[in-house]
Amino acid sequence: MKKNSIKLLFTLCVFFVSFNIFAKSTSFKADSILFTKKIPFEKLPENIEQDMKNGSMNYIKNQQCLISTYRTFYKDSNLSHINIYAACIEVNPQKKINWDHPQIPDNAEIKTIHILGKEYSKSLLNDLKKGKSTFFGEKLGYYKSSHKNYNPNEYFYLK
Repeated sequence: MKKNSIKLLFTLCVFFVSFNIFAKSTSFKADSILFTKKIPFEKLPENIEQDMKNGSMNYIKNQQCLISTYRTFYKDSNLSHINIYAACIEVNPQKKINWDHPQIPDNAEIKTIHILGKEYSKSLLNDLKKGKSTFFGEKLGYYKSSHKNYNPNEYFYLK
């Protein structure tokens, strides 16, 4: 009886150790079964919405952006926001926008655009998963250069 319990204890110990190593060292795709998933964390200023309303931010309008990549951020297991990294140009919304071949200059800088708002973030994420590569921002907010939260080429979009 004692030998069987020692064998069982040893087997369980090996199982738990190997499972722990397997879970930490394996990378999983989003559609597969998850054992552990490292979720990116980003700390945004807490009062972005208030800053957008009280004049702490400036705005650029009517930006057509060609998305190069994106990242999703989660808070409490729910989608918090999406960052898109894109080259943007100002367009006239009254004229026809060329979505298939945007006229973005070669020297355009990549902007980080934080897409806020859970519902719009979810719908944009679904579009991005389907292959959407453009974004139209009617009004992108950015902190003034004198503000403590200012970062160059960092913009916020709230719909």
